[in-house]
Amino acid sequence: MTPCVVIPVFNNAESIADVVTRSIKIMPAESVLVVSDGSTDGSDERAEAAGAQVVRLTHNMGKGSAIRTGLSEAKHRGFTHAVVLDADGQHLPEQIPRLLAAARRAPSAIWIGVRRMPADTTPASSRRGRAISNFWTTLDGWQKVRDAQCGFRVYPIRATSRLGCRHCGFPFEMEVLIRASWAGLRIGHVDVDVHYPAEGRVSHFDMRRDNWAFTLLSFRFFWMMLARLPLLIYRVATRRRLPAESSKKTPKNGDRGLEPHIESQ
Repeated sequence: MTPCVVIPVFNNAESIADVVTRSIKIMPAESVLVVSDGSTDGSDERAEAAGAQVVRLTHNMGKGSAIRTGLSEAKHRGFTHAVVLDADGQHLPEQIPRLLAAARRAPSAIWIGVRRMPADTTPASSRRGRAISNFWTTLDGWQKVRDAQCGFRVYPIRATSRLGCRHCGFPFEMEVLIRASWAGLRIGHVDVDVHYPAEGRVSHFDMRRDNWAFTLLSFRFFWMMLARLPLLIYRVATRRRLPAESSKKTPKNGDRGLEPHIESQ
């Protein structure tokens, strides 16, 4: 397994350098790839100055396109797995090892971070959005998904590139999980922390436009799922469990998150 980090960025100049710097403390600099999705605020220059390998798209194409471009570039460079995280600072690069530890146990699976979302620090819209997207992604894919909107993930690059995902925007992160389930890939879960700063975080998620796109995708994939129902029922009946946690004990340093919490259907 040869992992890399892929960070899609669109106009996150205030945070990208910090995300890259912290990622390079975990992974070799040559394995940290930043895909600038048509940024116009100097994000790509700051990422490059911080030590990342930068791939530039000429204009803004959407997060899904940036991730697919990053996976394609990573495959070309000889990497087998990609840890994808956001450029706005909400995902903690220090937790990359958690996801990679899980991926090493089951390298053919897609591993997604499950955000700890305490009510006092997490926007209510984020909690509602997660619940709705989890429901539809689980229903359409016939495989349990605990955080369909979390962009902190490990993708097996070759298998993911064969799924035929088409969405260019945020709904790509839901589409890829459904198509992965249809293709027989397993989806694993790792508990992660998330940081929502009181101010200064730049998010390009448009509540009306992107939620409408999620809704359309959910209903379209529901009807596509019905055509695959016999195969999906068979796969659920014959599905093997992902590797369980090796230990339930609390590590000596008191960080319960060092071992991934794995839940599989």
